[in-house]
Amino acid sequence: MMKKVVFINLLIILIFTLAACNTSEGEINSAGAVSGSKEGTKLFVKGVGNVDVLDSHGGIEGLERMRSFYDNMQNAVPSGLRIVHYTIEGAPIVTDLKYNGESLEVKYDSTRDAFGSGEITTNRCGNMVEEVNPTNTSYIAIDCKNGPYGMEEILGIRYNMSQQDLFEFELKYGGNKESEINTKTNTVKKESNVNGFDLPASVKQEVYKRLVFANYLDEKDLETTCESKEEKSYYLKVYINGGERELSWSACDQSLDGTKLTKIAEYIIEQSETKHSENQEMTVQGYVLQVKDNTLLIGEDLNRLDYEWLKDEIDQIDLDAYIFDFIILEGANLEEFKVGDKIKASIEGNITGAKPGRGEVKDIKKLEVY
Repeated sequence: MMKKVVFINLLIILIFTLAACNTSEGEINSAGAVSGSKEGTKLFVKGVGNVDVLDSHGGIEGLERMRSFYDNMQNAVPSGLRIVHYTIEGAPIVTDLKYNGESLEVKYDSTRDAFGSGEITTNRCGNMVEEVNPTNTSYIAIDCKNGPYGMEEILGIRYNMSQQDLFEFELKYGGNKESEINTKTNTVKKESNVNGFDLPASVKQEVYKRLVFANYLDEKDLETTCESKEEKSYYLKVYINGGERELSWSACDQSLDGTKLTKIAEYIIEQSETKHSENQEMTVQGYVLQVKDNTLLIGEDLNRLDYEWLKDEIDQIDLDAYIFDFIILEGANLEEFKVGDKIKASIEGNITGAKPGRGEVKDIKKLEVY
């Protein structure tokens, strides 16, 4: 588990670095992939063919293919998928998935990793689950013959805004980009009028999630001009930690990247025009790790595999050593909950303290995992 925590922390540091860097189209980046380049309908990775999904230190390209493969499995449609993950050193690790309509074969190839085991292993699993949390989404193979707890994490997408030192954005839009929404200055400019506003953290978290799903740090080939001058144009500048990312496109851009970014921009515009409550209800979602002293200890936003790693160690570990957040909930009916339940709770007032925090339950319910 500690290796996983160290890896996640290193991954976040790499994302911070990538955010401040730009590569020209076709330029080989530090991971060895050609940014924005494709080989037919597949993604181009040096030394690996037929790549469907590329996980380059948290920036994921081809996520639609992952979703399509998952949907096929849920409908018993035989399918295949190739995923490449880059190691910290930049070596490609290949995961091949083959679903025959009844079971899933997971083939893991680390022979290109000079620092790893250099092996090819195969695991047979019964199914795959998609576990969606407020700050992460995981695709996990379950009912596996090998591996810890009969599970294997195939792909994880993490989008926790609170783990960033800085996340703000500036959106300009309109025929001449005359309107502006700026969370860095907390201002909205429309029709020459400038007003103050404060976008709720929950909305900014949703924007960050959508940007991560759109792989916004990757180079984009976007349309910036249209035949019709009436088409809306967009300019989005993202301030992420110590770096910036600038994107310009037009509403006429019907490419996958263009349509994703237009939806994000329109969501920002819609939210800027929505009257938000000054006191946003605080919620907690996660797995119950302990039930004692009339309280529930919750591991926030864990997936099922994270929970399995933690549950047997929770009495001996230092919670500060983990990237996860932990919350002690008071006021729940303890007879209704047990260790391993996944819950969602609304909080009365605010959460106090940290690692673990503490909050009073206003409402709580169990969530179905799979």
